[in-house]
Amino acid sequence: MISNESDSLESVKKHLAKSFEVNEKNLSLWLNWHGRSEGKLIRSHLALSTGEALGLSKHTAIIWAVVCELIHSASLLHDDICDSDEIRRGKVSVWKNFGIPAAICTGDYLIAESFKKITEIEQGWHQNILLGLLSGTVKEIVFGQSGDLSTNFLNLGWEDYKNVAMAKTSPLICLPMMGMFKCAELGEPYYINLRKITDEIGLAYQIVNDLENILLNQANEIPTDIKFERMNALVVLIKEKSSEKEINFLKKNKEELKQFLISSNIKDDLIDRIQLILVNIKDSLHLMPIVIRPIISSLCEGIDKKASQFIYAK
Repeated sequence: MISNESDSLESVKKHLAKSFEVNEKNLSLWLNWHGRSEGKLIRSHLALSTGEALGLSKHTAIIWAVVCELIHSASLLHDDICDSDEIRRGKVSVWKNFGIPAAICTGDYLIAESFKKITEIEQGWHQNILLGLLSGTVKEIVFGQSGDLSTNFLNLGWEDYKNVAMAKTSPLICLPMMGMFKCAELGEPYYINLRKITDEIGLAYQIVNDLENILLNQANEIPTDIKFERMNALVVLIKEKSSEKEINFLKKNKEELKQFLISSNIKDDLIDRIQLILVNIKDSLHLMPIVIRPIISSLCEGIDKKASQFIYAK
């Protein structure tokens, strides 16, 4: 974490608040609803700490952090529609409260605002680099979401799951750091290795998210991943541990599927896979600049902490 990160983070919040201020009444209402519950600003922390570590200007890092938060916020709005998620950060999602058109418009505005924000970066060549990177990342997000929508519930293999999970989750983990890497002109080998490492981090994050969806669900409710037949790591591993007859039965009986996933040892298998991913990332840290290694290690520690809650879960 950079020495003045708290001050920079406050600047990010002020920029975000300004971006959420619009004159159009309906859009203002939707933005206020979506933005009222502030997230963890993980992407801001990544952009700010990476920018500081690489000696980039504070202003560039702050604006890039805002860009990353805006595009992430937009992706949540659209993801909630695609995944039929009715709750976002503890309250009713925009599409559920105001309708799908409202959520689409709000997400579209935030995407446009993220591109506009880049023009506030002082160095023109940094603007060009970051515009290209942001455009490519938005495309990746769309590709990842479309791949997720086309997956076949209970018929997805582990390698297919990994590919879709990385495509869904990794781009917005990579983006904050990659932007700073490219502005610092670190070179192609560092770009390639950062992408490989953030792909692994994205996969680990997605597995933890899948565990939370099933194992932290209310006892009397069907988890949303089961209810809406969405890709989930726990469900994917059923193929490795169940017969075709059992799979066909579970497809038709979602309460039985939920109980099977909770009572089986599949979660232990997934926790082992998360630990292996984290070990592989640790073994790859030497491929990163020394000043960047603590930032990546901190991400891994966060994943490990979230995964550890399931070690003794029943």
